Amino acid sequence: MGRTIPSFRIAEAQEASEWRPFRRALSKGDRAVFDQMLTSARLYTSASSAAVRSSRFEGMAMAVIFHHYRLIARAAGALSETAREEGR
Repeated sequence: MGRTIPSFRIAEAQEASEWRPFRRALSKGDRAVFDQMLTSARLYTSASSAAVRSSRFEGMAMAVIFHHYRLIARAAGALSETAREEGR
């Protein structure tokens, strides 16, 4: 018996390939940023797969949003720590 529904990892790669025209329209520098953004979505493939959404894009978008939120929270924590150490 074969798999009837592609794994989320495969679906994610298909979604990324469908965004190639958007990527091509970006400047070279922005293409690298776009690629990094898509790579960040792959960090949470298991969570996106577990969410079982009807649209593969929703899982990817939530993964990107979550990753960026984590980075912002970490940066805010580091800024607070630095300010505390400097006695502000």
